[in-house]
Amino acid sequence: MVNEAVNLGVKGYVLKDSALTDIVICIKSVAAGQHYTSSVLTSYLVKRSSRAAALSEEKTGIKDLTPTERRVLKLIAEYKTSKEIADELFISYRTVETHRANICQKLDLKGSHVLIKFALAHKSELL
Repeated sequence: MVNEAVNLGVKGYVLKDSALTDIVICIKSVAAGQHYTSSVLTSYLVKRSSRAAALSEEKTGIKDLTPTERRVLKLIAEYKTSKEIADELFISYRTVETHRANICQKLDLKGSHVLIKFALAHKSELL
């Protein structure tokens, strides 16, 4: 419901059982052209977002990757070539290719283009 309200342009959001001081602060903030969300609601939204991110990582299989594989996947999302990744991580080109193959196997991805699309779609979940 909060997301819908924000999408509709709501600038201030307080809970119905908020303290009078919170309501006054909200009104003054919105009147001054600022956004306001009660601290209780903000805390709830942060926790919910953290849980959603953890579930997303679990569903995608990213949690099954080694730290190095995650780093390689992050660099793939930055459009780095295998040679550039090897240079940046101080490993051989062949090792990068092995990491790419292992990532594809663990995440059940077929081909480099699918690996790149996956890396871009999940960039925020990496490292």
